[in-house]
Amino acid sequence: MTPKPLPSQRREYGEPSEQMTPLPRTLLILVVGLVSWGGWYLSQSAPEASAKLGDARTTAGFTQAAAASGPADGGQIYTSKCAACHQATGVGVAGVFPPLAASEWVTGRQEVIVQILLHGINGPIEVRDVAYNGLMPQWKTLRDDEIAAVTTYIRANFGNRASPIDAAFVAAERAKTADRTVPWSGGEELEDLP
Repeated sequence: MTPKPLPSQRREYGEPSEQMTPLPRTLLILVVGLVSWGGWYLSQSAPEASAKLGDARTTAGFTQAAAASGPADGGQIYTSKCAACHQATGVGVAGVFPPLAASEWVTGRQEVIVQILLHGINGPIEVRDVAYNGLMPQWKTLRDDEIAAVTTYIRANFGNRASPIDAAFVAAERAKTADRTVPWSGGEELEDLP
């Protein structure tokens, strides 16, 4: 005969067990119905909806808008493309990114700064008696007027006082080195520019 449980044992719940609880049929029917209705609705309104949804802009629209908005803003281009490395003040990051402020590469020959922007640098360069060895990306995707604007901005700010560069000069420099596919290999190669 089994002993009768004590009153304290009768208050306790039994050990939990793992059971499979099926999804309620009502919920399953509701989900299937909503998915079916959504598919039908999208198939019926697809032509009108596709015209309204998404971003219909193209890169051609951006180029046309930029050209229509007037001359390129060198300060804005500098902020979006250059300031991350060379800093907003143009002082760079010591030992990593060279300064543009009082840089002989910026205020020197116009050809050099334009070629640096067009093709980039991958190699050693000395700026204000400090050696740097890194990679400067090329900015061939910028239009001639944008390169002219940003180089003019750099040459006129951060304590620099050098002459402006125009888009025709940039176009001529781009044409001179159109077949070049690799970055300049440092300061020595840039010094030998014709």
